[in-house]
Amino acid sequence: MDMTIPENLDSLLKQVTGFDEFREGQEEVIRSVICGHDTIAVLPTGAGKSLCYQLPVHALGGTVLIVSPLLSLMEDQVAQLKMKGEKRVAALNSFLAPKERSDVLANLGRYRYLFISPEMLIQPYISGRIKQLKLAYIVADEAHCISQWGFDFRPDYLRLREWLEALENRPPVLALTATASEKAIRDIADYLLMKQPQLFIHPPDRPNIAMELIGLDGREEKTEWILENLSRWKGPGIIYVQSRKRAEELADLLRSRQISAAAFHAGMETEDRILVQQQYLNGELEWICATNAFGMGINKPDIRWIIHDHLPPSAAQYIQEIGRAGRDGGQSLSTLLYSESDADTAAFIAMDDLPEPETVRFIGRCAAEGMDIAEAGERAGLSETAIRVVSYWLGRLGTEKAASQMESLAAGKRNEIIAMVRFAEGRGCIRSRAMGLFGYSPAVRPAHCCSECGLEPPQILIARTSAENTPGLLDWRKRISGLFGV
Repeated sequence: MDMTIPENLDSLLKQVTGFDEFREGQEEVIRSVICGHDTIAVLPTGAGKSLCYQLPVHALGGTVLIVSPLLSLMEDQVAQLKMKGEKRVAALNSFLAPKERSDVLANLGRYRYLFISPEMLIQPYISGRIKQLKLAYIVADEAHCISQWGFDFRPDYLRLREWLEALENRPPVLALTATASEKAIRDIADYLLMKQPQLFIHPPDRPNIAMELIGLDGREEKTEWILENLSRWKGPGIIYVQSRKRAEELADLLRSRQISAAAFHAGMETEDRILVQQQYLNGELEWICATNAFGMGINKPDIRWIIHDHLPPSAAQYIQEIGRAGRDGGQSLSTLLYSESDADTAAFIAMDDLPEPETVRFIGRCAAEGMDIAEAGERAGLSETAIRVVSYWLGRLGTEKAASQMESLAAGKRNEIIAMVRFAEGRGCIRSRAMGLFGYSPAVRPAHCCSECGLEPPQILIARTSAENTPGLLDWRKRISGLFGV
């Protein structure tokens, strides 16, 4: 379809999706991409960000390359496109078997949508093949991860800059996210080498999500509160926790109450994570007890309740996670369970994989003497994640500047946690306090606003009348055994 001038977007929208009109914020982003501008779009969760990268390629032709941060997110997006009848879509990630990967690489030119992880993109052979494609534009999905994760968790995100620099004729870049601070927007523009990007920034408020903040005295009280309330009220919902152990513990306790639940965390096998996600999307599971590895971009429209068992380490993560609820526009609830010890725990976990400046200096000296950085990192007692972080920053900045970078990252994390503590311990409308973390005020005060404004959860949640769900979760091996009698 040849439509380089975006004059007929309404008809294109109708032809491709069947919809008669755009949601707020979508049309201007799509026009910007078709016109060839680098673009940053911050749209609330549930606002239809995926259309912003799906539609322009129908006007421009060629292939759109979508850099996606999580395997589960990528697989979900590919599955959704296929369900809509799109056959020209593929993903390149570590989950593919060697033959499947070879098949995708052999047919790269036929795909309209190509999803890829940052780690896969920077592999020399794959990178070389992708550079031969006619790329209409490049998408950084969940782009806040560049700033939130790249600097101190997955530095391969930051290598997108180097990959973009190597492109002879770089196409436009579209960065999509639901939340981004001013610093994050600067980071995104910088590391994606954007040239005078068009900015479309919408406040992250979701009026259909009521906000509740409950002070409790420690972990045991939180556990009792969760079991009591989830025995009274139905989901579907997500409980966000800080550790893999806590996710497993709560899932076990909920199942003992005849509530269908499963844990989700990075320590699980990939197949098991995908199975849990699929069972949840299909309505076979009512609750997911998850670390922050779950939920990003998951398109389950009827999630009604998000519970935080801990203090999120940043405003961006908090708003991202509660934004999983009510994507269908239905009334939903977010609950933050807070105790005074949460701040210390959040700080410990946030700093856990962040190397100390002296450790960076030690590894720098070892590297200067010819020792492999990975070996030096192991001697220093660093995790695999921390070694990746040190390796990236030493190579980019040198020893002293890399050590200073660790100090700067630590200070930034402390400031974000302090802001969240002030939010949790503050007074007045919770929605106003949450939006204030991003420099906004709520445009409206919804009927079900927050617990400070007189929220009544029974007006939102549905009572549990009986044990309607099966408590158990069969893993994929047991399911196959049951089906085939082996």
